[in-house]
Amino acid sequence: MVTRRKFLQQSSILAATLMVNKTALFKLHKDLGLQLYTVRNEIKDLKNSLQQIAAAGYTNLELYGYNNRQFFGNTVPQFAELLKQNNLKTVSGHYGLSDMLHSPDYNWDTWKYLLEDATILGNKYVTIPYLDDKHRTADDFKRVAERLNKGGELSKAAGITTAYHNHNFEFEKAGDITKYEILLNNTDPKLVKFEMDLYWVAYAEQKPADWFKKYPGRFPLWHIKDMEAATTAAPKGQTCEVGKGVIDWKAIFAAQKDAGLEYAFVEQEQYRSSVFECIKTSADYMKKNLLK
Repeated sequence: MVTRRKFLQQSSILAATLMVNKTALFKLHKDLGLQLYTVRNEIKDLKNSLQQIAAAGYTNLELYGYNNRQFFGNTVPQFAELLKQNNLKTVSGHYGLSDMLHSPDYNWDTWKYLLEDATILGNKYVTIPYLDDKHRTADDFKRVAERLNKGGELSKAAGITTAYHNHNFEFEKAGDITKYEILLNNTDPKLVKFEMDLYWVAYAEQKPADWFKKYPGRFPLWHIKDMEAATTAAPKGQTCEVGKGVIDWKAIFAAQKDAGLEYAFVEQEQYRSSVFECIKTSADYMKKNLLK
């Protein structure tokens, strides 16, 4: 028999549990990640590139290069074995399925194949990386939101989460709101998450914390790439090693619980020295200052 006193105690515990900020359920994993696109010019020597990435201190690789169910001429099982040989795991991959995003009568076969391959690789997230410039109207973004929701349903059934990665064009206005808001407002938070590329957010002159507060818990993946200081010739600085640019990483990481951050991936697109030197510099900064 439940007494009145016990009932009140249980009710208080339940109420306290419900009041817990849901974003507190997310926790940043300390394994250091790299977006493989960073070494795209070196990838022709895949084995050496993976060895150099591991030697620089990375343990988590976000993939790119998926084509016809292969990576750089390797079947998915072969590629998974190469990662294992270098003590690398992959919790996320960038998968640019143009037919899923744009085809009016898409049948979802390529998405189902993708989930099979992502499962072999151990991906927790399958991430849409980019929208072609021909498909960026407000209606395009609404269609993409619908496709992300459907993809999210299929992904969830496979134990995987669907995500979307931004550039700067998502922050363009479509009427009274941005195109990014179209995606965020029209996707199910339980099915679709977002990978925030913080360089492109800075490029668009947006504040990450504003988005984290407005859409808490929806940004479990981050791209960490720094921005060089502006010059007269380049008012928007190019990418550089983490910690060498103008982005205030400590302030952004202070808002990680609002974002729901789980995994951070270093990425760099331009270099002023060897790419492998650059990724080592970024790794050292991340470990010393941000992944504590």
